[in-house]
Amino acid sequence: MIYDVSALTKLAQACAPEIATEAVVPLVMTESGGDALRININRGPRVRAGSVAEGATIVRRYMAAGYTVDVGLGQINSANFSRLGVTVEQVFEPCTNLRLASSILQQSYGLASRFYTGLDAISATYSLYNTGTLTRGLRNGYVGRVWSAATAMGSIQAAPTLPMAQRPAALPYPGPARDPAGTQDDWVVGQVASRAIEVFK
Repeated sequence: MIYDVSALTKLAQACAPEIATEAVVPLVMTESGGDALRININRGPRVRAGSVAEGATIVRRYMAAGYTVDVGLGQINSANFSRLGVTVEQVFEPCTNLRLASSILQQSYGLASRFYTGLDAISATYSLYNTGTLTRGLRNGYVGRVWSAATAMGSIQAAPTLPMAQRPAALPYPGPARDPAGTQDDWVVGQVASRAIEVFK
């Protein structure tokens, strides 16, 4: 099923109420275009699933071959499934997927806010979500695309100026990066306690 912005907003309000829809909906639209069956094989071929069962089979096959795979509305990366305590089939479920995306955003914000404030912290949060790093998502254009989606949806009036993609102080812990082939000057999300955040309010 493909969700439009209105349907996705309602779903996010029901399934991920601890984070503002103005933050999560532009990210999800950037990640999947609202397609709950979206699969991305990192550094692999393009694939398309017609059902959850077919999608789960595809994901497992590529995971067994050593690929990481992004799944569903929020494109949750397979490297995080075990840590998040979910099966492949569960990740395809739209409400569960949004709940996971919200959890990752909260963890990422907890880390980003140690180095940035205000909208810069939110930009760094989006970078962490996309790349597992505070800055690479600023450099690769991803954060700009999320802000552009937020602007197009009316969540914000204009995209903010992005923070300089400078290397902050090294973090004390590593974690699974979404893109494991990143450079050594990047940092990944670790276990950060979740807490409710407000953005764009």
